[in-house]
Amino acid sequence: MSHSPSNNNVNKIDKSLLHEIVNLCDYKTNLENITTIIKDSFIVDFCLIISDLDSLKYFCCLDDLSTEKLNISKQKVYALIDTSWIKKLINDSQLKAISHLKHKTHKDLVILFEEIGIKSLLGMGTNFKGQTNGIIILGKQETYRWSQKDKTKLKELENILGIIFHLSQVNTILDEKNVSKDSSFSLSNIPKLLEENPILRLWWESTRKQLERQLEWNRKVIYNMITIMSDQTRNPLAIIKMGITVLRTRELSSEDFSKRLTMLEEAWNKLNDINEKILQLKHLKSQNLSCNSMSVNLKEFIDNIIDSYQIKWQEDSKNSLELTTNFQLKSAQMLNTDIQHLTNILEELLTNAGKFSASDSLVTLSVSQDNNTDKAPIIITISNITDSASLDNINEFFEPFYREQIVIDTAIPGIGVGLYIVKDLVELLQGKITIDSLPTENPKHCKIVVRLVLPQSLSSS
Repeated sequence: MSHSPSNNNVNKIDKSLLHEIVNLCDYKTNLENITTIIKDSFIVDFCLIISDLDSLKYFCCLDDLSTEKLNISKQKVYALIDTSWIKKLINDSQLKAISHLKHKTHKDLVILFEEIGIKSLLGMGTNFKGQTNGIIILGKQETYRWSQKDKTKLKELENILGIIFHLSQVNTILDEKNVSKDSSFSLSNIPKLLEENPILRLWWESTRKQLERQLEWNRKVIYNMITIMSDQTRNPLAIIKMGITVLRTRELSSEDFSKRLTMLEEAWNKLNDINEKILQLKHLKSQNLSCNSMSVNLKEFIDNIIDSYQIKWQEDSKNSLELTTNFQLKSAQMLNTDIQHLTNILEELLTNAGKFSASDSLVTLSVSQDNNTDKAPIIITISNITDSASLDNINEFFEPFYREQIVIDTAIPGIGVGLYIVKDLVELLQGKITIDSLPTENPKHCKIVVRLVLPQSLSSS
């Protein structure tokens, strides 16, 4: 049984279609991809798009069959365009739905769709600058009464499809004029067609700037990733290699043997931590993560998290950190959120505070609200003192694979993705997170303040 697409599904379609615009291969390939994206996203059996009504460029896909096997000739598409139903799509700029093609009023459509088993249709014309420039038709191999939700979801794609079809038509014109695809496009040599079209020129300029920024960001991330991974894996691998060599070539006492195993285990743990962080990042970016909202007593929840850190930091004689809390809400204050996501966020923030705090210093976790109203956001603040006079690049802390030079110089372990993951999880919880660097009385230190703002309850949207 087929189902209607959800709001999340439509958002995915938008992103997928925009991806096809930004990552142009060639328009034939992109339009073929777009046809498949729409069919799969709407969970229908058939999708046909006509991207140019004048030169009749069309693309279609059917479940379990390639485009070639559909055997829809240009003559049949011409005949389809000539039907009264399609003419209404073109002329009225409205959605049209057919729940069963067997109805006598649709006998002219049966010629095309009967042989591929399509029994119900949903169609829409697209337009650009007030002119119809394409058609999209969805089909099901069953009798189906298209709901208003189906129609609304398809209608929401009209603007972006109209732009895509227009760009496809412009591409055809440029090809016909033998405009070199390898030429450098700028305002000084952009084709006359683009100069005369302010909307298209604006799109071109903004897209080019966006791509340039994205390319520079990608290069920076890749460079940082390679540098950090090399730095963080070099020592553990060397220790493992040395341990293996010693165990193979020397006879060790029980005590020395135990020490070597401990060194190997510590090196393995470092590499495993890196692997776990990369897998966590991969999972976050490749999965459609959702929120499992539930109500929890906020004070009890915070107390449970900090208990383990209290013990661990007090036992760490090297750093001797103290964790204190300041809970300014009623002890019965409830929070409706995804507990697992929030746990991951707070544990990562506390782990960071522990790694980057100056020895014998205080880490503070505070919980408060802007006001005492029932719907006022919850504010969780974590602050710590670090061995740095200032952190000039603090805005980059949420970027992937970014690490401050002082962190590299002092060999603090990590690969710089923890806060990047935290930022995504905070957005998933419909919250906001900021980080600030404040001066202290000690000119060699600064205070790091992380401020997490969360709604008391997740909205259904």
